[in-house]
Amino acid sequence: MDFVVIDGSYLEGGGQIVRTAVSLSAITQKPVKIINIRKKRKNKGLAPQHVSAVKAVKKLCNAEVFGLKVGSEELTFIPSKLSPKDFTIDIGTAGSISLVIQTLLPLSLGINKKFTVKIKGGTDVKRAPPIDYVKNVTLKILRDFGVLTEIEVLKRGFYPEGGGEVIFEVKPSKVKKFDLVEHSKSDLVEGIAYVQNLDENIARRMRKKAVDLLNKEKLMPNIKIECSKGISTGAGIVLWNDTLGGSCLGEKGLRAEIVAERAVNGLLKERKSGMALDKYMGDQIIPFLAFGKGIVGVSEITNHTKTNIWVVKHFLDVDFEIKEYKENNCNGFTIEVV
Repeated sequence: MDFVVIDGSYLEGGGQIVRTAVSLSAITQKPVKIINIRKKRKNKGLAPQHVSAVKAVKKLCNAEVFGLKVGSEELTFIPSKLSPKDFTIDIGTAGSISLVIQTLLPLSLGINKKFTVKIKGGTDVKRAPPIDYVKNVTLKILRDFGVLTEIEVLKRGFYPEGGGEVIFEVKPSKVKKFDLVEHSKSDLVEGIAYVQNLDENIARRMRKKAVDLLNKEKLMPNIKIECSKGISTGAGIVLWNDTLGGSCLGEKGLRAEIVAERAVNGLLKERKSGMALDKYMGDQIIPFLAFGKGIVGVSEITNHTKTNIWVVKHFLDVDFEIKEYKENNCNGFTIEVV
């Protein structure tokens, strides 16, 4: 059996290598062996959310898997035919639900009937996209280009207890050719300021500060407030401006106004580039760009983006061309499949 062998310590050397490799293995039916998983990280090997993501893909393609345990630095994944089914996956910690969704998303391009997954874990955790970013930026962009998925957030989950619950529905999809270079220049900034097990006033303060800052920039804010009860406690704000996002998670000792300011500044920085995609979406779109072809514009090329391109090229006969883009007051990069 010929294996695609991938060095998990390449460039940023994170869990994204595992997520993309396992997804593409299931779609292309090419077995994969990943070595040196998260070798450069303090906690080497697979974390609980990586194990959950691989288990989810394993269920959907009846794969044979070796080395699937927390801390494992080597993983072998041998897929069988994709056969969609509904199931529940519990990360068991506040591990990111968003990152499990990222792993399952590309499978929409390889299935012949829809499936629904209930995922339990963290919806709003550090070093992962908040669930509202995934719902209102990632999935919205992909839906515009033919990728048919839906998210319903039942409960929020924060570190360390987790307890979040999300229903993720994936339908058979065919991705269209991308042509998404410059931002639409929309002035509407939507968002959500949320708290769980905390005073509603914290959410109101986050919203007020964000609205004030966005008004100064002559933008039109429409930010909702959400207060909930759950087994974990937390707060945050997520903003989106058409195809761009900005967010900040609350922390003990961090004033609500500072949380809002960080989210707004992040969004404004992305807007200033004039490009259609922010730096986070830049890497998430790579597997879909490989299948759909075409061109996208991004604010910057991160190591995550370079790593995802490198992984995709192990599975698909495709090449990407990255160019600087400085037209119409834009300052960023284009990524084109050539």
